[in-house]
Amino acid sequence: MNIFKRTAVLLAALVIFGTVSQTRVSAVTFTPNFTVSSEAAVLINLDKDIVVYEKNPTKKMYPASLTKIMTAIVVLDNVSDLDNTEYEAPLAVFDDLYGKNPSSVGYERGEVITASDLMYSMLMASACESAGILAYNVGGGSMPNFVDMMNQKAAEIGCTGTHFVNPHGLYDDEQYTNAHDMSVIAKYAVDNYPKFVEIATTSEYTLHGTNYKQEGWATIHHTNAMTLKGEFYYEPVRGLKTGTLDESGRCLASMATRDGNNYLLVTLGAPMYDADGNRTYDHYTDHENIYEWAFNTFSYEKILSVTDEITEVPVKLGDGAEHVILVPSEDFYTLWPNTLDSSSLKKEIVTKGYLDSDESVTAPVEKGRVLGKYTLSLSGETLCSVDLVAKNDVALSQLEYNIMKVKAFVGSFWFKAAVAAAVLLTAAYITVYILATKKRRMKMKKVSQKGKRRL
Repeated sequence: MNIFKRTAVLLAALVIFGTVSQTRVSAVTFTPNFTVSSEAAVLINLDKDIVVYEKNPTKKMYPASLTKIMTAIVVLDNVSDLDNTEYEAPLAVFDDLYGKNPSSVGYERGEVITASDLMYSMLMASACESAGILAYNVGGGSMPNFVDMMNQKAAEIGCTGTHFVNPHGLYDDEQYTNAHDMSVIAKYAVDNYPKFVEIATTSEYTLHGTNYKQEGWATIHHTNAMTLKGEFYYEPVRGLKTGTLDESGRCLASMATRDGNNYLLVTLGAPMYDADGNRTYDHYTDHENIYEWAFNTFSYEKILSVTDEITEVPVKLGDGAEHVILVPSEDFYTLWPNTLDSSSLKKEIVTKGYLDSDESVTAPVEKGRVLGKYTLSLSGETLCSVDLVAKNDVALSQLEYNIMKVKAFVGSFWFKAAVAAAVLLTAAYITVYILATKKRRMKMKKVSQKGKRRL
């Protein structure tokens, strides 16, 4: 397929999405012609809710600080006013983080901080103490209770391969996810929480004063270096969250926008070091390369139209029409690579079960009547399957109908029985008539002979 080779396709996730024009949307996923260093990845077109690319989407991985996206979701579900809600940092949070070398902005035990600043520092600077303070307080004084809320939310939104044991993402063998689930979590946050998007896409933020610190005591920057002017800057990218652990590799969830096209990308497990032991940042390279590929390759196209005349089938008893044309019941749109000709799609028409036994249809035929199924596939993967319907009405010919009825009656058992009965009756009548005539003649002959004798 030119520069593309087929990758595993989530048929369950051939996302079908209705649009204003009652169209159906889905896509076959493709693999780009460059190496993706991350161990797992999922790219979603946000405009049409289509998975365009995936690599090892269900492979078990460690989420690192991408965990904090779910932490933010649970907080937003339970705190309506971030700016006017304050939490005190408890000792339990710092005991939990002691000796684990967590990322931090420097909050301390007993410090009173707004939920808003805790969210900014957690999502932008990946502050683990901020995640813990939020979890402890929103969880009613219990981080385990908050973690239960995280797992319940994950199950609620459709995650099947994810389990959390802490709110900050530090390594635990029992805290795991996969690229598919993490893309579901990230997309859910983007779709449902404007405040999340606002915070997670901010590049620079100044923290407010607390009972321990003066106003404007620190300015933080997003840990996604692609959003900051420098070596890894990539203008289309916004947010969302980074995650880095020796056990997880480099992980990144981000969004990118160009020319009205919006994508979300999650990558997990990019290497920390190259072959020479030098630090490497291939997750940034992966995101830029994948986004560029998507922006330059895909466009939203109509692959099938309700006006396309797919085939025709014979019509019996039609008034002035011997065939009816079949067309798709709906338009079909998909993100389609501009290097691939849609004529390469395999087309299959199925009419068995929709027509009469002789593969025809009997009039009258109403416009829109389902008379078949039309399937488009690529390299063995189904792209779409739509009903084929009659393009127009075909009225019943009364003359043809009457002729058919006559023919049917003539060939019926009762007609044959009636003919046989009529023949028998006629034969009987003739026989009786002949016998009666013969009897009369004989009688007349006898009368004639008597008359002669008298003379």
